[in-house]
Amino acid sequence: METKSVVAVVTVGDRYVGTLPAFEADRVWWAEIEDATAQLDDVLGVRTVVLRLLHADEAEVGRGGRVVYHVQADGEPTPGVLDPAENEWSKDLNRPEPHRASWAEVDGPRRMISWASEILGTSDWAQVKTWNLSCLIRLRGAWAKATSPFCSVDADIIQRVQQHDAQLGPAVLGVDLDRRWSLLAHAPGIDCWEPDAATVENVLTRWVAVQASLSTDDLGTPRLLPNELAGQLTQMLAGEVGARLSATENAQARELVDALPGIVAELDESGLPITLVHGDFHPGNWRSDGTTRMIVDWADSFIGHPATDLRRLYDWLPPEKRDHAATVWAAAWQRHLPDSQPLRALAPMQVLASLHGSVLYQKFLDNIEPSERVYHEDDPTTGVRSALIR
Repeated sequence: METKSVVAVVTVGDRYVGTLPAFEADRVWWAEIEDATAQLDDVLGVRTVVLRLLHADEAEVGRGGRVVYHVQADGEPTPGVLDPAENEWSKDLNRPEPHRASWAEVDGPRRMISWASEILGTSDWAQVKTWNLSCLIRLRGAWAKATSPFCSVDADIIQRVQQHDAQLGPAVLGVDLDRRWSLLAHAPGIDCWEPDAATVENVLTRWVAVQASLSTDDLGTPRLLPNELAGQLTQMLAGEVGARLSATENAQARELVDALPGIVAELDESGLPITLVHGDFHPGNWRSDGTTRMIVDWADSFIGHPATDLRRLYDWLPPEKRDHAATVWAAAWQRHLPDSQPLRALAPMQVLASLHGSVLYQKFLDNIEPSERVYHEDDPTTGVRSALIR
């Protein structure tokens, strides 16, 4: 069974108290830390939270191998279990970093836990996930989530969506827009990784109805517009992405820049509007208990072209289910916009969705601290390469 090997560099407050030698954790994704903190709590004798990733050996990007975390303990650990000697990771723990996430700072997760616990009246919590995009805390019947300044705030987007479909997202129990915190009720049921036809029809039809009704004028969410991609790709080719591509790939990418206005014009011929896009519309972000179906994880939402979501769904559905999804999606749009031709958006979106991904990942890299770049280092280049072969 694949595992990850965890090294914990531990502080009490901002005071370094020692490093715990490597131990094995079953949850292999670097961002998933619940089982690691459970072991740390037991060994150290105090509650702990993971603040951030300090190092990863990259057995596979995002999972496995050895990872080093900055761990904050709530009190003095059990004597003798930590090595108090300074090491390569402990020396710079308190060095300021302008792109550090608020929850990666000392006491960052604790502040959000206190806020959520006060709303819910419970102190029962577990930190489930932390990385450069978000921090996720599970509480009794609820989830607290913090997101980065370059992402959307889940609760804010869900509240806008629920003005048009009250059941399409989980109930919002609390929101702090300034601190980008959301407190959401647990969505009942299971993740719909293998959705049946009824679930596809239900979710797509309802989501299109919301997209067709929403005004984007006052949505405080990022914008990722097809007609801006040519300039954004040109800028990436002048930077890290261009340096990673071969000479042949660079030449092909510059040809693609010239072709993009025509590709975007083809997309526009579908007659679909610029609207709210979920951004990570795979079926694992759908929840169903057999009766209620809803969409979760709204932090990647942006203003853009709605075919982006169908393209993301395509990437996760088995081939035999894709035509059904496209038919349902197109029919839903034509009910709201009878003169539209939604299926005309699919071919250009094959190219544009890959470039959207590149732009998004480059934004991540430009706004996260250096030790967290390992999560996304190759993603902008991979997206451009994908666009070149489509």
